[in-house]
Amino acid sequence: MGFFKKLFHKETPEERAERLQDEMWESWEEGKLPPSYQALLTYVSDVMDGGHLQYFLNRDLREENFFSLMPTLRELLPEGHAGNLSNAYRAYCRLELDLAKDGDIAEALDADPLISYDKYYFDHEEEIFDLLAACAESLA
Repeated sequence: MGFFKKLFHKETPEERAERLQDEMWESWEEGKLPPSYQALLTYVSDVMDGGHLQYFLNRDLREENFFSLMPTLRELLPEGHAGNLSNAYRAYCRLELDLAKDGDIAEALDADPLISYDKYYFDHEEEIFDLLAACAESLA
């Protein structure tokens, strides 16, 4: 942004919201957010990138304790999304994947057994966008 634009330009509400979200995502990448927001943005990022299966695989492969994350996510997420996440996790557990076998992981990724939970997420993603906007605003 040029000097005169910085000096004389009044930021619109939309520009402010976008700037705050950009700053929030940058802080997430740097690991500088409060733990609850860090967990939320990790969930959103993974689901947007590869669905619930990717989210759960990433947590397992990094040997993160998902049970410690669940209460935080359930508290932050809108009710429908919180239930969807819980149901997706139960379905993931029933897959009984052997993470030591790349073939099991590749097969699960090809089959996409959690697609119905991804569908709910994307059908109701506006609620997530509203949540992210509120989180970004709370960090300002």
